Amino acid sequence: MQGYRRHVRLYTFLRWLLSAPMKWLFCFQTTPVPAVEGPCIVIANHNTDFDSILLGIGYPRHMYFVASEHIFRKEWLRKLLIYFLDPIAKRKGGVDASTALQMVRRLRKGSDIALFAEGNKSFHGATCPVHPATGAMVKASGASMITYKLEGGYFTSPRWAHTLRRGRMKGYPVAVYSPQTLSVLAPQEINRIIQRDIDEDAYQRQGEHPIPFRGKRLAEGIQNALYLCPLCHAFSTVTGKDDQITCGCGLAATYLNTGLLRGARLPFQTLEAWGQWQRERLRGLILASTGGPLFQDREQTLLHIHPDHHTEVAAQGTLSIGRDGLACGDFRLPIVEVEGFEIYGRNTIVFSDGKGDRYQVVSQTERSALKYFEAYAMLREERG
Repeated sequence: MQGYRRHVRLYTFLRWLLSAPMKWLFCFQTTPVPAVEGPCIVIANHNTDFDSILLGIGYPRHMYFVASEHIFRKEWLRKLLIYFLDPIAKRKGGVDASTALQMVRRLRKGSDIALFAEGNKSFHGATCPVHPATGAMVKASGASMITYKLEGGYFTSPRWAHTLRRGRMKGYPVAVYSPQTLSVLAPQEINRIIQRDIDEDAYQRQGEHPIPFRGKRLAEGIQNALYLCPLCHAFSTVTGKDDQITCGCGLAATYLNTGLLRGARLPFQTLEAWGQWQRERLRGLILASTGGPLFQDREQTLLHIHPDHHTEVAAQGTLSIGRDGLACGDFRLPIVEVEGFEIYGRNTIVFSDGKGDRYQVVSQTERSALKYFEAYAMLREERG
């Protein structure tokens, strides 16, 4: 493989350079991964933007990482990444069989691969579902599989937040599966094994072993995860500042350094419970809806993502979603034609249309992309 030796040298150097400071910064403890013969795919859960580094600290052999396509948008960064690390690009907002093909090719050439199989990070603390195509790819590769769990990531770097918190993180291998074991399993069985092994419920763990995660501006950005007020039932009125959560209706709560919520009129103690309530409330609104937008946000920009990763403005204006479809300014797309709806980072929406064109929605103000993601999933589910 072109540049393989260069990639191994840099991986080894970065692992040596970053291990000590990352362990200190995140109070990170790791258990060594057992050696296996032949190529291996290492599958881990995903909560922080630093998980690739933390996984690399726990895995001494060189790995190629599967990385989100948006990091390749800037040409200078793309060239550096490809030259020094050559990660495998994974597109969001559309079907991407080329990612699985690249992974299988590298595994069959003897390289190891690191994959965060959820393809997403949790907003409320529970591990997201494993991508349905993962089991088939693992089986087709003929490689070994190691499942690896990271604990403490959600409270260290909540997906919705602007700041890091210092508490405790841990990483360790859960199980090793040989090619022989995997060969007799159906892809769906492999998916279930992965989901079981990497499953992490942050709030359940905090309930069993409470750890403070200290930092500044603990509630800032919480509106990315909490899009419905439990008192007035209004969309996009909850905001976070410092460690305080408020709504214009009088809702007031404090985000504690344990990740718990405290407020006299607040019916929830965790973001997990709040998230479950707002999902059910949204489902009820969808069932009762006969047309028109469920909610909307102003000052949104729709970008068309071209195959070479560059973007151009396709529309600007108010973003909305409902039974009639997804709209942004003059752009309209029926729900049945919206595919691969996902979220980058805290609140950037990506999706593709029925023709395979890919789009990204960015906001001038902080607004929840999660409410669009969950509404889209429910509307598609309703249509079967």
